[in-house]
Amino acid sequence: MFFDLLHLGDGKQALNYFFLCFFAILGALQLVAAKYHRRDLLWTNSAIGAFLIVASFMWFFVTDQEIFIPGLAGGELFTIFIVAFILATPITRALAWLVQSKRVTQLPREKEPTA
Repeated sequence: MFFDLLHLGDGKQALNYFFLCFFAILGALQLVAAKYHRRDLLWTNSAIGAFLIVASFMWFFVTDQEIFIPGLAGGELFTIFIVAFILATPITRALAWLVQSKRVTQLPREKEPTA
């Protein structure tokens, strides 16, 4: 019944909006993780996080030809945003875990003391 209310249209606007939300959320999570030193979320630096946000907005407004044509309604936009958020959060944690585990394995070993 709920999914009958979603009409994502024939064009690529829904997909473009999903990518906008997904990469902007990834960037925002990196900015927050860098500011508050959250190692469980941090997989890059804050400059790349800011770049992800700016690039996702630029890409959306350059590629979306249907931006001023009535398309997606508020319910559809909200649903796409929530799906992008639900996917971006575990992907951020997985990337952070991979980066942290790679950093741990690359640490130089300390020399053992000789007697």
